[in-house]
Amino acid sequence: MTHPNFALDSSLRNTYIALRKAGCLLMAIEFEHKGVKYRADTVQEAVSLQASLKQYDTMFDSDGPQTAPHVWTADLAMELLDNTGELQKKFLATLSSGTSLSSGSLAEMIGVESEIALAGVISGLSKQLRKMSINSNSIYSVDVVWKGKGKTRFFKLSSDFHNALVELGWPEAWQTERKEQNETASTKR
Repeated sequence: MTHPNFALDSSLRNTYIALRKAGCLLMAIEFEHKGVKYRADTVQEAVSLQASLKQYDTMFDSDGPQTAPHVWTADLAMELLDNTGELQKKFLATLSSGTSLSSGSLAEMIGVESEIALAGVISGLSKQLRKMSINSNSIYSVDVVWKGKGKTRFFKLSSDFHNALVELGWPEAWQTERKEQNETASTKR
């Protein structure tokens, strides 16, 4: 029996060989900026990303990773998504609609029982971001609206992170993968 990824591995190997024969230069460029690692696939992408980072530094006169706005790449977004749990992915997928959502609506849409449970989901995401030396405000913003003595929190995904998700085809690719996994699991029962 062949390994389930054999066809993909073989295709990637053949693509790599064809690109090398055609004289294409394949490389992964990794660099660090203010304590955060960035990856680029081409020299042009690396130069463009470094220019964007310098432009952010100039615009916001930032001195370190705690205050610097974050520039999201598809690779960096994928690294975050690979290391988050299902509820954190549901949280990000729900916010990827582009609209501002209240904490109550978010809790309901991702399937947790309360806003306190939602806070736990967000806390898990924040822990992952800390491991990557990234502030949560580079992914989403929170606006608090007061009505009388009550307050409502509204969450909105940052456009930079949203663009990285769009480049990945996310959350559609993730939702399709989850559906296929559920169908496979139900047929094995």
